[in-house]
Amino acid sequence: MIALPAEGRWVRTARLFAASLLARWDVVPEDRDSVLLIVGELAGNAAQHGRADMIVSLALEGRAVHIEVADYGVTAPSPHPRCTGAPDEHGRGMDIVELLADWTETLEERDHRRDRAGLRVATAPAEQPQADLVLA
Repeated sequence: MIALPAEGRWVRTARLFAASLLARWDVVPEDRDSVLLIVGELAGNAAQHGRADMIVSLALEGRAVHIEVADYGVTAPSPHPRCTGAPDEHGRGMDIVELLADWTETLEERDHRRDRAGLRVATAPAEQPQADLVLA
């Protein structure tokens, strides 16, 4: 789990945090990419639409990675309107998350919002020590 300000410049840090965990868990590169894309989309949403702070957490349970991004605190008034770009540049993040994840869930309460996703992943087999070859 990592707590960060809910600002766009911290999304990269959330992804780096997730990448280090996935590497430690030996998640295969294809699944690692999917998890990182989900983390980036959820953290990006929290940064763009969320409150003051976000908490990113990942857990490996069996063969599934559970991802949660929660944003907390008071929403600061923004001097910029939301979605100022072309309509096709916004609004696809949750579609991407739903496509990649095996399940998603959003819990919204008065003082926070939690977006969750989970997906089954493969892990690389543990490296076996190689026996010394004896040549006779």
